[in-house]
Amino acid sequence: MSRSHMIIGLAALGALWSTMPVEAKQRSPQDQALYEKAVKDCNGPHYPSGATPYINYAGGWYRCVEPNSRR
Repeated sequence: MSRSHMIIGLAALGALWSTMPVEAKQRSPQDQALYEKAVKDCNGPHYPSGATPYINYAGGWYRCVEPNSRR
């Protein structure tokens, strides 16, 4: 394996690792509060079929992604 392939592979692994979900016991209190708010909002009446929260902890925001929707 060439050096450039190794660097690309490590970069891809790093990107994958940074997008993996964080376990509840590893979240800070602020991140846990954001997670709970996102889950509550995404499963609320605004999304009758339910939605999956996409959370950006570093930015402090989230969005609800509905299944089979372009919204």
